[in-house]
Amino acid sequence: MTLTDIREYLQNGNGASLKEIAGHFGAEPAQVQSMLGLWIAKGRVVVRLSEGHGKTCCGKCGGAGHTRYEWVA
Repeated sequence: MTLTDIREYLQNGNGASLKEIAGHFGAEPAQVQSMLGLWIAKGRVVVRLSEGHGKTCCGKCGGAGHTRYEWVA
């Protein structure tokens, strides 16, 4: 997994959670988060927090699972 891989993954969708990205690449979430931090610092990725819990939310995560990373063109 490279920075380019993450860029392409995010560009091809409507954003993804840390868990989704890590699962796609078979990587540790901490490693993905570190790489996302580089894109965030460059202004190419934004972090979106959804408001409240959706219909499919179990409520156990306290909202942490509702963070999405999106590529900014």
